[in-house]
Amino acid sequence: MALSASTEAIGAVSELLALRVSARLSNLPVLVGRPVHAEDVESGRCLNLFLYRIGFDAHLRNTPLDAGQQPPLWLVLHYLLTAYDIDHDSESAAAQRLLGQGLVALQELNFLRPGVSLQALTGNPEPLKISFDDADPDLLSKLFGGSDEHVRTSAAFQVRPVMLATDAPPSYAPLVTSVGPPEAPGVVVLPSMGARLTGITPARFRAGEVVTLRGLDLGGHDRVQLGGNTIVPLAAEPGDRGDVLRFQLPADTPIAAAGYAVSVGRTLPSGHLMTSTPVLGELMPVVSGVALAGALVPTGPGADAPLSGSFTVTGAQFGGPEESIFAALALDGTARIQLQPAVPATATSLQFSVPAGLALPPGSYQLLLRVNGQQAADMPTLVWS
Repeated sequence: MALSASTEAIGAVSELLALRVSARLSNLPVLVGRPVHAEDVESGRCLNLFLYRIGFDAHLRNTPLDAGQQPPLWLVLHYLLTAYDIDHDSESAAAQRLLGQGLVALQELNFLRPGVSLQALTGNPEPLKISFDDADPDLLSKLFGGSDEHVRTSAAFQVRPVMLATDAPPSYAPLVTSVGPPEAPGVVVLPSMGARLTGITPARFRAGEVVTLRGLDLGGHDRVQLGGNTIVPLAAEPGDRGDVLRFQLPADTPIAAAGYAVSVGRTLPSGHLMTSTPVLGELMPVVSGVALAGALVPTGPGADAPLSGSFTVTGAQFGGPEESIFAALALDGTARIQLQPAVPATATSLQFSVPAGLALPPGSYQLLLRVNGQQAADMPTLVWS
């Protein structure tokens, strides 16, 4: 049966309910439509099913019948059940007895499985479930609020899930039926979805330190990418099971301190490079020394007069003149001045100048250096005197 037959499922549910309830109550007439139409029944005594609302099943929304298919619409049908006695009265005791019989009939039909004769419902993957709602005065007054109608005693229930599907083509793909190298028929199939990095230790490191990458399916990867640099991983240690890879950025690598995407890679038989998901690695600058660049100049009389002058910082991973570099001199744990290089920076040397307008009093200052947002762990002392 084509799934498109399910487009008639709404009407088929109403017909099925009317048919089953009528059979349960000795072929009592069960009408489908607005309750006011039931007053035209010649025998008078009948039940009426009124579909007053169509909702969508929140639990099955976007759930396909099979992976790769377009999800069908999963509906919840809301009905009112109204009973009429032989005099077309819906408020009499006889009508109320009949309403109770109709509710019991619906309860017995719970988890309803349609027969093969109703093609619009045979594709429904689950039995139809009937549950009862409260038909409060607000609901009834809204549904029977017309000028020619009056509120009728009714019971509310819902039926779910009702499927409306289409014959839209699925997004299936052919299966892989053979495996082989590029020179032979078939395709190359790797035994994983590729490496996935989950962590890096330490997250902030200096060139020359051993860094550990952790993740999944790291075995067989022969390179580490840090920014634009390719690093050969260190040899595996006993106990490594493909979830650890270690590397060491050479101390003399001419690369500026910064945050870099770190990934691992391997070359496939086809010659293509496959890389892992990246993690963030933060390379810190290294400060090996700081010294005055000539004599300091007093800005006033006396031994405690503030001093101006220059100093030089040596180290590594400074980058060059294009990098964002700042230095601060701190006294007693508090930064007293912030400076940028006075001359173009090199990869291993920086020079800063303290102008006369910002002269510092004599003392022993700690140097705080930041390159591209990464602060050096080394904080050497500069004697400013």
